[in-house]
Amino acid sequence: MPSSNGPLNSSREKLSNKPRERGMSPPQRAVAEFDEGQKVHLKLDPSVSEGRFHPRFSGLTGEVVGTQGRAYKVEVNDNGKTKTVIAKPAHLRAQE
Repeated sequence: MPSSNGPLNSSREKLSNKPRERGMSPPQRAVAEFDEGQKVHLKLDPSVSEGRFHPRFSGLTGEVVGTQGRAYKVEVNDNGKTKTVIAKPAHLRAQE
């Protein structure tokens, strides 16, 4: 039987927590605020299912260009193309 090529194919490592990180994620992560033009890292939080972006963009760095509801629009460079990813703050980390 051929292997599956679904939308979450080969994403087990990206969508699973390490043993010490299991359980609820810190609440301050879910209510973090970012300014327009701020650089952020895209990092999926497996404990939070809503506001998740496609695992293909996990690990990329982008720039916040606006908001959409409680989520942020982040512009990332995907192999020379500029794409807009919508993600909730639980999946974003500010670049220091």
